[in-house]
Amino acid sequence: MQTHQALNDISEGLQSLHLDPPDCLPFNPSGERHWLRATFNDVPRYLFRVFTPKSRGATDTIWTRSMDARGGNPNAGLDIFDRDDKREVADMLNRHLRWRKGVDDNLVSWTSSLLFALVYIFHLHANERDRSAFEDICLCVVDTTLFPPGVFLQDLDLIRAFCAFDKQLANFENLRLGGLYYFGEYLSQGALKIEHKCQIVSAQAMIDQGLYDLQPKFRDFAMWPKAPQPPWAKPVLKLREEFEKEPRDTLEVSLEEHLAAKNIADLFGGLWALPVAANLFALRPRRSWDERILATVRAPRFTGLSSLPGPACPVAHATRYRRCKRRLLCWEDKDSRSQHVARSATVRRAYASSLPGFPPGPDERSVKRGPNSGLRSQN
Repeated sequence: MQTHQALNDISEGLQSLHLDPPDCLPFNPSGERHWLRATFNDVPRYLFRVFTPKSRGATDTIWTRSMDARGGNPNAGLDIFDRDDKREVADMLNRHLRWRKGVDDNLVSWTSSLLFALVYIFHLHANERDRSAFEDICLCVVDTTLFPPGVFLQDLDLIRAFCAFDKQLANFENLRLGGLYYFGEYLSQGALKIEHKCQIVSAQAMIDQGLYDLQPKFRDFAMWPKAPQPPWAKPVLKLREEFEKEPRDTLEVSLEEHLAAKNIADLFGGLWALPVAANLFALRPRRSWDERILATVRAPRFTGLSSLPGPACPVAHATRYRRCKRRLLCWEDKDSRSQHVARSATVRRAYASSLPGFPPGPDERSVKRGPNSGLRSQN
């Protein structure tokens, strides 16, 4: 009798015990794939994800879950590097990257390219399998520095790790390495807790605040007819062609564009406003000396300049400058050197023109900008 009671007590205790699920499922390559660990620090600071209620995975302000994690698949908590069947992993990776359906998928896609993410909004709106209204399509941005190492890996690195097990995946690597069809894709796996590490804004809210002013072509994209496979990659390539022009053909920011970038950035607010504004201006080729961009960078909501001490404190000026520069640039992918240089020059000049005695850096306007300047281009 006592033994039976003791077992009941243990059973009740176990039922009352609440075990929180892990916050993430990092990639943990080992053995012959240990080289991937060296890429953990190459992830851009800010990544974007677009989702709808009809997405195969699930994303909200607390979690983003893969299709497997959403459906309760037992493998959702198993690192792909710990799976025994590498061919199965390679097949899943190939299907995921080619946007093909399958019985399983434990991967979640992110992109460092805001342009690619925004065009995906219009793709989903026109897709017959989704048809979500703009108010139901959301853009999520995460700060990758707030997650443990290994939570995000570049698609190309995962392709290289598993392409030997799938011929189609090996062929896909060649497509990515061609440069044109590289869109800054990064992957996480399983369930990822993004609470307090993200900001989410609806497409409709961005449209209401002037998204079409920043890229007029988006207005045309919003009118795409419903189709099984509406455009996505090719419109991105077409928009990128603007960056192939000579530097003298870069576009001056209009008042409408300035207000749109500021207002959309304000939707994200806080520490997110500055990197979002920089990404929005970078949707089209810009002049590094553009006064309206400089005015945005100097805005107290982005830099906190209103709280700076007076000119007699050059150390404080330099410290605040470095912090602002990091906030603007650290999201930049390390291989996208030309865009990095251009934005670095912009920040320097903003501070040079607003802080007496703070010298500007060397003029680097002659560096040609463009999304094809490096394999891991932002746009």
